[in-house]
Amino acid sequence: MDKQEQPLSRAAYRKQKAAASQAPKLKSRRQQTEVPEQPQDNSRLKRRLNWAIGIVVVLIILVYLVLFFV
Repeated sequence: MDKQEQPLSRAAYRKQKAAASQAPKLKSRRQQTEVPEQPQDNSRLKRRLNWAIGIVVVLIILVYLVLFFV
C-alpha cells in the first residue's frame, strides 16, 4: 500500500466486493473453444509411469543382489 492510499473501511470493502462479483464474468474466445486432448496425454503418462515403476523394481533387485553377494 502506498503512503497516500488509505485502507478501505469494512463497509466500503464489502461494497467493492459486491460490485465486483455482480460484474459479468467474461471468458475469452480461446477459453470457450479450447478442448483439451486429455485421453492422449493420459495414455502417454500411463506408459511413462509403467516404465518408471519397472526401472525402480529392477534397480531395487540389483541393489539387493549387490548387498547380498558383496
